Amino acid sequence: MTNRRAFTLVELMVVVGIMGLLGTISVGGYRAMRRGMEEKGTMQNVNFFIRAAYQRAQIDRQPTAIFFWNETLRASTADDNEIVVGKAVAVRRSGRFTAIVGQYLYDEFADLEKSYPEDGSTASSSSENSIYLYPLDNLNRLESSGNLLRSTVEGRVYRQTPGITFLAGTSNKNAKDDSITLPVYAFKVIDQGGVTWEPGMAYGFEFANIELPRGYIFESSYSTSLSSPVKEAGTMTFGVGANSGNGMSVGAGMGSRTSIGIYALRPGASGSLEAKHVGDSADPSRSL
Repeated sequence: MTNRRAFTLVELMVVVGIMGLLGTISVGGYRAMRRGMEEKGTMQNVNFFIRAAYQRAQIDRQPTAIFFWNETLRASTADDNEIVVGKAVAVRRSGRFTAIVGQYLYDEFADLEKSYPEDGSTASSSSENSIYLYPLDNLNRLESSGNLLRSTVEGRVYRQTPGITFLAGTSNKNAKDDSITLPVYAFKVIDQGGVTWEPGMAYGFEFANIELPRGYIFESSYSTSLSSPVKEAGTMTFGVGANSGNGMSVGAGMGSRTSIGIYALRPGASGSLEAKHVGDSADPSRSL
């Protein structure tokens, strides 16, 4: 018969303590691994997003811009911290407005009616299917200001037929005058959004967007108030770089800003959230 020795109370306490310590190490290691994977995935997504905007400018041969901002989804309370996410949109230049008449923004050279329904062809209200319109006139000024400027316009266009006069006269000898009419289409502004549109200004539409995981933001500043939840985080612009035919050179088409900082909101010593630097985005003009 095998002799079995009973564990003493002290020995049992030691075994339980070791198991608890191993469990604590396992949980801590899992959290650290999860945080590391989350941070790496966030940085990769940001880098791919910025690179896509840069390459779009070089492929389409049209300037693009990325607007970054942080948005507060929930304000802090006595029991919970605030919830903030970083957001960004990539915008491509689409054309220039040739006339501004009140709320109407006309582009006589764009076939707007081919992409948007004409007024009267749909029964939707003016607020339905609205879209953002971004100014892309001066890339240097746009990047230096860092402000998120965009107008909200209706998702349909309005037609006018202004008279067009030719100095050499009309080609129709039977016409009574030297003027003809051509259809011109315009967007109707719902909200100016801080933009003062003028004839000749370039405009663009967003073609891609990104939203970081909760608790990750662009740069380190954010709003703590729901009354004004948006805090701008800067702008990156990409022009059309020279291409000799064997690929783009490093820095071609880049603006003065080549990266954006990514931060994670972590509880500090006081329990309040603090912005901890995770990393900076890579230069999109360089090879992967």
